[in-house]
Amino acid sequence: MPEKQRRLEAGIDPRDFREILTGVPPGAWVALSHDKTRVVATGNSMKAVTYQADLRGEPDPILIKMPLADEGKAVGAR
Repeated sequence: MPEKQRRLEAGIDPRDFREILTGVPPGAWVALSHDKTRVVATGNSMKAVTYQADLRGEPDPILIKMPLADEGKAVGAR
């Protein structure tokens, strides 16, 4: 089964977030809005960005760990 088909069936959004994540430093945690249109918070830990997102009215953000400069793709969590 092709990768894109497998992702869609698994409920993974294959959207490209490069434009939204422009300027986020390598290795940072990022909280995206629930509709995946904006960065709500960035920081050094998942706990910190989750807290900041909650303070900014985003209680269920999409969390992404940015890769280091010499690593591969970002990892997401919800």
